[in-house]
Order: sequence, then C-alpha cells, then structure tokens
Amino acid sequence: MYKLVVNKLDKEKLINQYFFLIGGYIETMMEKFLKKEAFGLDAMGILFKSDLDEENDEEEIEEIRNDQILLVSEYPASTEDEKAYYYYNEFYEYLKIFIDENYNDNDKINSLLSEIKIEFQL
Repeated sequence: MYKLVVNKLDKEKLINQYFFLIGGYIETMMEKFLKKEAFGLDAMGILFKSDLDEENDEEEIEEIRNDQILLVSEYPASTEDEKAYYYYNEFYEYLKIFIDENYNDNDKINSLLSEIKIEFQL
C-alpha cells in the first residue's frame, strides 16, 4: 500500500527526486509522456490512467483524474512506498524548471517541451 503524498513541498521533493533519477533519460521520458505512456527507472515511475490495471490498481483508478499522472516511488528510492498525483499543467511546470536548470541549451529537449505544451494544451 502506498502512502499518498499531498503536501506541496513533499510533492515537489518527490518529483525532483524523479527527475534526478531519470536525468540522462529525460528525452525518452518526454517522448513517452507525449504518447501518454508510463516511464520509470528502478523504483520510481510515472503512470497515466490508461497504464493502471483494474485488478492491482483499483484504488489509484478511483483516485486519478483524466488530466493527471501518478508518480510512484518504492524502496530504495523512498523509505516507504509513496504515490502522488500531478495535474498535467503541474507536472509540466516542474518539468520546465528542470529543463531550464539542466538542459537549457539542448534544442531537442526544448523542442519536446514545446510539443508537450501544445499536445496537452498547457
């Protein structure tokens, strides 16, 4: 069972941890995000509602909205299994900050960021 993270600062810490973990795979994550496909490494990942399984993810299917992603973090990435929901625009804002701080000069990644903004009407 996952602990639901709702506190803004805790959610920010969790998403930043995810971006740090996937660092070198940011382009792959963004390409998958554009297709609304799950992406994760090791013990952390993002999922869309369509990625959830009716048998194993019943609680999450009830909680998630159509315009949200689910971030899950399991041991050893977290001391306890955690989950947090992010609206697309909220996720995009965190992603944009991460890109600006780490990949500002990367044309391909900035192009993907623009595509995400258009595709998700943000």
